[in-house]
Amino acid sequence: MNKKSTQSQSQSQSVTDSKNNQQQSQATITTTKINAAKDSAPHPRKKLESFDELKIADGQYRPVAKAVGDWLDNINSDALNHLNEQAENIFYRKGVTFTVYSDAKNIERMIPFDIIPRIIAASEWQLIEKGCKQRITALNAFLHDIYHDQAIMKAGVVPASYVYASGCYEPWMMGIELDKPIYSHISGIDLIRDETGTFCVLEDNLRTPSGVSYMLESRNISETLLSDMFTKTPILGISDYPNRLKKCLASSTSKYDPQIVILTPGRFNSAYYEHAFLAHEMNVPLVHGYDLVVEDSKVYMQGIRGKVQVDVIYRRIDDPYIDPLAFQSNSILGVSGLMSAYRAGNVVIVNAPGTGVADDKSLYPFVPDMIKFYLGEEAILPNIETYQCRKPDELKYVLDNLDKLVVKETQGSGGYGMLIGPTSSKEEIEDYRLRLLENPSGFIAQPTISLSTNPTAVSDGVAPRHIDLRPFVLSHGDGSVDIVPGGLTRVAMVEGSLVVNSSQGGGIKDTWVIDDTDLNQSNVDASPASNRQAGKTNKLLEKNTTSHPEYYDRLQPIEAGYDHLDDAPMILLLSTASHLIWLGRYGERLYYYDSIMKQLIKGDLEKSQVQHLVSCLGFKADVEAPLKTMKAQIMTNLEQEIIPNVVQSIEANVQEAKGVLGKDTAELYNLIKRLSSAGTYRAATLQLYACNAAMKQEHSTVTCFWQLGRHFEQLERAVLLDENSMEVSLQFKHWINELPENTRWRELIRLTNQMIKSKRFSDFNLISKEFNLILRQGV
Repeated sequence: MNKKSTQSQSQSQSVTDSKNNQQQSQATITTTKINAAKDSAPHPRKKLESFDELKIADGQYRPVAKAVGDWLDNINSDALNHLNEQAENIFYRKGVTFTVYSDAKNIERMIPFDIIPRIIAASEWQLIEKGCKQRITALNAFLHDIYHDQAIMKAGVVPASYVYASGCYEPWMMGIELDKPIYSHISGIDLIRDETGTFCVLEDNLRTPSGVSYMLESRNISETLLSDMFTKTPILGISDYPNRLKKCLASSTSKYDPQIVILTPGRFNSAYYEHAFLAHEMNVPLVHGYDLVVEDSKVYMQGIRGKVQVDVIYRRIDDPYIDPLAFQSNSILGVSGLMSAYRAGNVVIVNAPGTGVADDKSLYPFVPDMIKFYLGEEAILPNIETYQCRKPDELKYVLDNLDKLVVKETQGSGGYGMLIGPTSSKEEIEDYRLRLLENPSGFIAQPTISLSTNPTAVSDGVAPRHIDLRPFVLSHGDGSVDIVPGGLTRVAMVEGSLVVNSSQGGGIKDTWVIDDTDLNQSNVDASPASNRQAGKTNKLLEKNTTSHPEYYDRLQPIEAGYDHLDDAPMILLLSTASHLIWLGRYGERLYYYDSIMKQLIKGDLEKSQVQHLVSCLGFKADVEAPLKTMKAQIMTNLEQEIIPNVVQSIEANVQEAKGVLGKDTAELYNLIKRLSSAGTYRAATLQLYACNAAMKQEHSTVTCFWQLGRHFEQLERAVLLDENSMEVSLQFKHWINELPENTRWRELIRLTNQMIKSKRFSDFNLISKEFNLILRQGV
């Protein structure tokens, strides 16, 4: 609108997508497996076929995949591509995107989705589940050990130099006695399937593994677009993962009904959609570093009713940024003094700082030894053979075979900074050789393995594409481990590629773990067991199929510690309240600018009126020019600059307020962005009517601050244009009266009454200043 009134909001700068936020593992392996001694050159081998996830050697579908196979045999490529287009539209509507940090513009991209699911038999899943539980139990024991007794290092099983050299080792964590000695509560174990069909661990993700929102959204799409198949297939459910996650977070402390928050670096982070998604699903606040404050070694969040103590922080920020007093001093993403509260035992940080040392790639080869040392067991899920470039003999082997190996940085992520020997040019190999020689300890290498393939819809039909799997493991405070039956299947969308990372063009599939108890019978469909299976399917469907949450009461973050949820007040952060106000303001601006465009086009405004608008609202136009010229200048200014900026600001504030907005409301606002991107600003304005209707159905506290923004904008415009402001002043007063019972908020009522009586611009400015002070300083 005018230049005198601009949005005063500080936006946190996102960090580079490190392993802790993006957590896209290095599942980029080539096509043959080297079987040679480390001190001799490997002999050339014939290319091995990849394991086919859906078919056996004779081309028949595996029994557990029969329903999917029959479906594929009876559908054409156009229908498959249409389903994928529908899935893409759903993702776009929901705003399921990620940011590519290597792109100079940090462009948000839609993650590719393929409708053909990946099938795993429940009998196979039992082995995966058992192996993942064993692995994460040993890794958590290792983390506790290295920050306390260091028994494994003293025994010489894991070299101390490897631990101390890890960039993720945090001396700050030495000697801290956790209430519950779990370090990685949420973990992701990246698995691949080799040529024989054996599941192997590619790497461990123990810091802040991402992708669970993609897993859940993929299932929602499958249930929507493949509903008929779901009625015929006993697919184990995953929809209760958010409830499982919340229970896991609550188990990290002995406090009854702890206050949980998710700490995000902000909307510019690649995984921000997931942060907001999980906060909404768990009904907990989504906070930024500036929402939290440490007082007397306790952490509080600043809400509209005052400070609320925080007990558990599920942080999605890298270690160096969580506390500028303890780690990186120039961080604006974290909370000053957070580690002092952590050491005092007054808050739990999930996952714990220093956890990343356990998924350092240089320590990956020692995990089977950790399992044996701590649990006295052999590893259920095998590692991939790994060469430690810090060892001279293994470095020599790697340097001699760079054209056959995959070489990775020990701290690398997202498919960046690695060499895929068989697909690299001689120049790329030689450049990488120099990097290796400069810092051998910073790299490991692995034999090339042919990842399993899954049928994938491509432009001209169905073709095999390489995949991996990331199950999500929840470690509870009592030592129990929980895994939902499924995980995130990532797929290399390009033919012949083994790069599954989304940052490198990879996509995702839904993962179906299917109950195969009765599938060993030769004629399942025709036997009485079919009826029993159908009955079982219906029960599973009744239990697991996604319902229609939009028809239930919307959940909002509420204050913990109340016996009855209905008694618990909603937690609305001051920063979120500010974004809701600005969302209301920018919505009103879009309405107003649309009305001006309409009046200019219809010729309803006289020259004096146009001049008045220019002088009061700051449009880029020459007031001395002819009326026709002024109109053209204002319309150009509106279309090319003002309206696009307003739409962008609406989008920014919706993103910041996602933690308290209903999913449907957010989707309606997302359509404004989509329409304006196509240049149809009139349609975008009309869409705003639907958004406003949805906002009126939100929680009364959310609606109140949004309405305050709308009427504040109307009031300011009336004052600036010297129009009668009595009616809008009374409307504004109505919403001021709806604010919480708090001395600071009550001051706004006094100032509003004063403005209504005096009708002076100076009194309006007093309200504006007081509003900004409250939202910045707290109540």
